Amino acid sequence: VLRQGKVVANVTPRDETPASLAQLMVGYEIRTAKPASGKTSGDEMLTLKNLTIPSSDPFRMALKNINLRVRRGEIVAIAGIAGNGQSELFEAISGERKILDRNSIKIDNKPCAKLGITARRKMGAAFVPEERLGHGAVPDFVLSDNVVLTRHASDTHLSKSVFLDRQQARVTAGRVNTSYDVRLNQQDPSASSLSGGNLQKFLVGRELDRAPKLVVINQPTWGVDAGAAALIRQVLLDLSMNDTAILVISQDLDEIFQVADRIAVICRGELSDTFPSREISAKKVGILMTGAQKFEIGPLGAR
Repeated sequence: VLRQGKVVANVTPRDETPASLAQLMVGYEIRTAKPASGKTSGDEMLTLKNLTIPSSDPFRMALKNINLRVRRGEIVAIAGIAGNGQSELFEAISGERKILDRNSIKIDNKPCAKLGITARRKMGAAFVPEERLGHGAVPDFVLSDNVVLTRHASDTHLSKSVFLDRQQARVTAGRVNTSYDVRLNQQDPSASSLSGGNLQKFLVGRELDRAPKLVVINQPTWGVDAGAAALIRQVLLDLSMNDTAILVISQDLDEIFQVADRIAVICRGELSDTFPSREISAKKVGILMTGAQKFEIGPLGAR
């Protein structure tokens, strides 16, 4: 096992597990499941009520009567096969796509469906999209400028009157890089110079560094190495323990069962009821993902 350019262990594969290997790779213990907090979930931070988005584009999925609640201190995960409406749902929640019915989306019990992404960030929400380069970050911009892109309005210390404080932006980027183990080839490099895992850690850290009340993250560990994936999942678990409401959209069932308190499934633009993660199997989630069984599957169907 190599870690930071050094051999840290020699092991026999049959004697190890994915968790033990990941621990050797990252250098610290990795929590394999969210521990019981001993408390009930808090106030609703995100509410979707009959969210519907028609689509005449054959490459865009329509959303149909989406209902969901995410409370403080819990992680709700949405499972689904790619192309079943995950991107459209993220865009609606983040404010990249405005919705006519103002009450169909609420953040902290305040209607926001007609508000843009900046206004939603000011309400305490943070968003991490699936696509890193081009959506999450501008490839040719340095990291400090990419910090400004999403935090210029919500972080008053980054701007003075109409001017940006680039020194503060560099300080913020440095803090994120240190806290989230973002490995750089130079000080304040461009986003495109980072590996996929390091860029993902930066994007997650950029949003979570400001201690949001709500986090919506799409495919949090897609295409990243085991070490980066472990760190990101750990951060999400820790945040939920500190009363942040988190919505995870993911195709990785192992990831979903590792972090989620409740699980819903999206299929053909429709969202199932949510199920306690300890009371539903991966097999059942897989069946729902394929659309082979109706969403209403018995007593666990209550939201």
